[in-house]
Amino acid sequence: MDNEFENAIQKIKTKTGSNERDKLFELIGLLILFGGVILTLIAYFVAGSQNSGNVAIDSLEHNEHIILAIFGVALSISGGFIYLRFSIGRFLRFWLLRQIHENNKSSKS
Repeated sequence: MDNEFENAIQKIKTKTGSNERDKLFELIGLLILFGGVILTLIAYFVAGSQNSGNVAIDSLEHNEHIILAIFGVALSISGGFIYLRFSIGRFLRFWLLRQIHENNKSSKS
């Protein structure tokens, strides 16, 4: 890469400070994603291990765990979207800067 291009990237990183914020939101998205997966697995295994023999009581307890598992799946999906949004956004900013630099370089030639 060109030295001028690297300087432009460093200017953007120091000027906006969005690189640290994007990394933070990526990490938060990943934590939410994995937290939802863990919550879903816990609800699944707890629901499977409870069996008192009374069908009415078991149905009520399983319904509570189903709701918890659905919440875990929703957390996983939302965490995945948060992670993708900020990781792709960071990549696209870099790609756009590279395109602008290449276009300026070719127009000067």
